[in-house]
Amino acid sequence: MASTAISEKSAWRSPPRRPDFWLWVLLPTALVLGVIFFAPIVDLILASLHEMAGPGQVSTSFTLANYRTFLTDPFYFGILLRTCWLGLLVVGCCLIVGYPVAYYLARTQSRWRGFLLFLTISPLLISAVVRNMGWFPLLDQAGLVNWLLLELGVVSSPLRLINNFTGVVIGLVHALLPFMILTLTTVIQRIDVDLEEAAASLGAGPWRVFWRVLLPLSLPGVVSGALIVFTMAISAYTTPAILGGNRVLVMATYIAQQFRTVLNYPAGGTAAAILLVFAAMLTILALRVRTAEAAGS
Repeated sequence: MASTAISEKSAWRSPPRRPDFWLWVLLPTALVLGVIFFAPIVDLILASLHEMAGPGQVSTSFTLANYRTFLTDPFYFGILLRTCWLGLLVVGCCLIVGYPVAYYLARTQSRWRGFLLFLTISPLLISAVVRNMGWFPLLDQAGLVNWLLLELGVVSSPLRLINNFTGVVIGLVHALLPFMILTLTTVIQRIDVDLEEAAASLGAGPWRVFWRVLLPLSLPGVVSGALIVFTMAISAYTTPAILGGNRVLVMATYIAQQFRTVLNYPAGGTAAAILLVFAAMLTILALRVRTAEAAGS
């Protein structure tokens, strides 16, 4: 009798779950996301399958000529290569700057660690426009950086650090560095510090410990962080538009130019579709790396 009463009580406390209920709850959200995000993407892809019939107009016949032209014409293919080169440079700079910071954040026991983490993510809390405009007083030819270089005698004339490719790289590194640091910090925290101490006790110096122990064990985080930063760098528009001074033609600025200035919707849709597929493939690769890393740990 007692066991029957307990089982009835537990059955009353934990009613059976109904998955269909949550499906109905999530349905409005899914519909809103579909209208806001997927409908414009479908419209872009459909526009890329037509030819331009005039400013802001597309023909009714379907064609793949836009994709063939983009992937075979040296000018358009050069834009894609320049975009990839931009992403690689940003990833390399973020990795060089971010790895020591991530290692310190992962190993430090300081009470200021929370504040340092806040400083790390602080660029993400600022508007992209404000963040990029803040670089002008620093990187302009009459800015602080050039003034310091001239005063120290490092250069004899001001450097062009803005309104060019260099300025875009600097701005993107500043914006995307937190993603690299946070990804690496999470991975390095999982590495047992005893492994480093064991290697040091066997006579390995700091650089040998890094190359033979720390770097191989943190490689999944390096790959994952690199893919995240690369994907966000090649799809960024605000930073190339502001710090590039409309002189750096990458995929994002080319797409905006076709839609807003030239009114060539098929060309802009083609470039957007190619960039979307490329970024989606890299995102899926990054998720698989993270999944493999979690399964291995």
